[in-house]
Amino acid sequence: MLFEMTRSAQAGLRKERQHELISNHLANANTTGFKKDILSFDRTLNPILTTDFSQGNLMETGNTLDLAIEGDGFFKINTPSGTRYTRDGNFTVDAIGRMVTQDGHPVMGKNGAVTLTGDDISFGERGEVIMDSMVFDSLDLVTASDMRAFIKEGGNLFTLDPEKGAEIPAYEARLHQGALEGSNISTVTEMTHLIDAQRMFESSGKVMRTSDETDARANQMGRPA
Repeated sequence: MLFEMTRSAQAGLRKERQHELISNHLANANTTGFKKDILSFDRTLNPILTTDFSQGNLMETGNTLDLAIEGDGFFKINTPSGTRYTRDGNFTVDAIGRMVTQDGHPVMGKNGAVTLTGDDISFGERGEVIMDSMVFDSLDLVTASDMRAFIKEGGNLFTLDPEKGAEIPAYEARLHQGALEGSNISTVTEMTHLIDAQRMFESSGKVMRTSDETDARANQMGRPA
C-alpha cells in the first residue's frame, strides 16, 4: 500500500509540473519568438527542461524595424547584465538613434551597437543594415555549436553557457524585414495536454485518498475491542 501511495504521489508531482509548464506555454502563445520547453525527469524525479528551438510561423507586419529570423540564429543584444540573445525582432529606435529592443537594449551589429541615421532604412536577408542605398553595417546574427548552450533567462532572452557550446556566426539564418516570428506553441496541442494532465492529477489524488481510507480502516480493525 505504501508503494502505491508513493507512486501516486510521484505521478501527481510530475503532472503538477507538467500543468505549470503547459500554463506557461499558453500564457506565451502570442509572445514573439517564444520557444516552448520539453519536460522530462531524471531517475530521482528531478525535473529537466530542454528548449524546443523549432521554427515559429512568420507573420507579416510591414513595419520597417520588425525583423524575423528563419533558421537557426539569434539577434545579439547588449544589456546591463552583459550579452544576451533573442528571437524577438520587434525593434524600435531610442532617443539617440540606436536600434533597440522594446526594453531599450541595444541591438548589436558587427561594428557594435547599430545606430540608424538614414532616411531610407532596409535590411538584407543576411542581416545587412542598408541606409540610403549603402550598406552601413550587418546585424550580428549568431547561433551556437550546440543549441543546448542557450539557456532561458526570462523576458524572451537567452544566455549562453560556454561549457555547453560556443557562439558561432549564423551563416544559415535568413532575415525577413517587415515580419515577426510567432511562438512555436500550438494552443490546440497544449490544451489537449492540459486536459490530460488534469485528469491524471485527479486520478493520482483519488488513489492516494483510497489508500488513506484503506489504511484508516485497517488500523481501526486492528484495535482491541
